[in-house]
Amino acid sequence: MSVAATGNGPTGHGIVDPAKYKGKVLAATIAGYAFDGMDIMVFALAAPLLFNAWPSLTLVQIGMIATCMLLGMSFGGYIFGPIADKFGRKKALVWCIAFFGITTGLAGFSQNYIQLAALRFLAGLGLGAEWALGSTLLQEFTEPAKRAKTSSYMMLGWPIGYGLTVLVSYFLTPIFGWPVLYWLGASSIFLAIYIQVAIPESPIWLKLQEDKKRGISTGAPVASVGFSDLLKKQNIRSFFYVVVICTSLMCTYWAVNTWLPTILARERGMSPKAYSTFLMMLQISAALAYLVGGFCGDKFGKRPSMAVFSFLSAVTLYVWLGMEWEDTMFFVWGASAWIVASAIWAILSAYLVEQFPTNIRAVGVAAGFSTGRLIATIVPLAMGAAAQKIGLTAVMTAMAIFYLICMFGVLMLKDSKAHI
Repeated sequence: MSVAATGNGPTGHGIVDPAKYKGKVLAATIAGYAFDGMDIMVFALAAPLLFNAWPSLTLVQIGMIATCMLLGMSFGGYIFGPIADKFGRKKALVWCIAFFGITTGLAGFSQNYIQLAALRFLAGLGLGAEWALGSTLLQEFTEPAKRAKTSSYMMLGWPIGYGLTVLVSYFLTPIFGWPVLYWLGASSIFLAIYIQVAIPESPIWLKLQEDKKRGISTGAPVASVGFSDLLKKQNIRSFFYVVVICTSLMCTYWAVNTWLPTILARERGMSPKAYSTFLMMLQISAALAYLVGGFCGDKFGKRPSMAVFSFLSAVTLYVWLGMEWEDTMFFVWGASAWIVASAIWAILSAYLVEQFPTNIRAVGVAAGFSTGRLIATIVPLAMGAAAQKIGLTAVMTAMAIFYLICMFGVLMLKDSKAHI
């Protein structure tokens, strides 16, 4: 990637040298994704505590809260994706993170599941595009040959946020109860301020704006931004399979992360401190898996690496939860399933951004991811209902099929630098 350094820094309107700011952008996107990891664990760790705080709460109502968050995240991606392509990656990222922080903090004051569900929906509008916008911004500061590795570094934010939330749960929820987990999310407001002050706009996006102006002045306008562009012949195939991949991964993502603490607590009899320790170990293994996934993506190709890891994820998830294990082997298989699934996510953003041209890259990734989330909104509610009949573990085991669907979607696309 080569973009001339013609601007005057992050507070000006010119194009900066991406090499000078890549470290800051990477740090900001790691922190942004930390709040994504934090948010899923906030809900997962709060769920068992909510049963004690609100004795009449049911599994279906817990599923409804999760579904409302998913709906918000889905719509948020549709809102902020086009904003990022039209007004800038940085502006859209600042707005969505700040809104998430405000509404998540307010969720800690909920008095019943309806209030919590409503605030989770609003928080989802803010968080919904964070991963897509952060990924797009970071990849546009990174040379193509190193994108998978850089993507894997960003993914380290997940175990950081996840781990911090587990620590807060371990030490503070016995004192302050479940609300402290949501108050933690309000700290994302400080990240939004940092991005606004210290991070420049994407040089590739700024270059596109200059090209548009130059094109208009010479009578050869550049293609405009719009969701409808994704449905054009040259883009619709890529968009469809991006949706297939994202839907499959979001189904497993929400299934495992929403219900795993409840399975550990209610079906394996683990105490909050015991399952918090186990979840922390999973995040340590995930951090290593991200680095391995990024290396494999750059060394062997993003497409074959994602396909192999998807297949292994299906096998290990089924073996882990579909068979009876004593505690030691249960933990070993759980770590194995976590590692190979994490490797997929390490490569995902680098793979997706290369499927769309610059003028619709943010909306393409955000809309694909959001459509996957939208379809996956039924998962927590459906699992909660099914679990009341056959048990959570049995329902969770069946989710392994979605990793095979992900593998199919990956194989239907290809590694491509045509849009870079």
